[in-house]
Amino acid sequence: MRIEIKAALAQSPEVKELSDLLHKDLELIYGKGLIESFKEENEQMLIFYVAYDDNGIAVACGALKHFDEITAEIKRMYVKENFRGRGISKKILLKLEHHARELQYQRLVLETGLKQPEAMSLYSKFGYTPIKCYGRHATDPDSSRFEK
Repeated sequence: MRIEIKAALAQSPEVKELSDLLHKDLELIYGKGLIESFKEENEQMLIFYVAYDDNGIAVACGALKHFDEITAEIKRMYVKENFRGRGISKKILLKLEHHARELQYQRLVLETGLKQPEAMSLYSKFGYTPIKCYGRHATDPDSSRFEK
């Protein structure tokens, strides 16, 4: 299967669909109350990348958000369940890292959950190291932060 990755706007139907699926997955893992805060935050993203399959169907996404003058944050990493394990998240992460370098960011940070071992493994393989928790989930025992 060929995967094509394209930049997308936060308002695009593909981003909305994939973000909604991500939120539903996270609520199944961590509980209710996440969706509204995520919808508001989508508008703050610098860019989204969406992966499309051979039929032009959106199957995965990831986003980049400004964090501070030298730092961008990786956000909204999601792959539809049927497409996991095919390296799509790696391709999106590479695109996001490349875009961050083009924008002159020197550091990347991200948040993921301890109940998402696949995500934690991906980030570790890409050279991200654990850091102290920050932001609205700073005291969340299920949250883990990384930097590169």
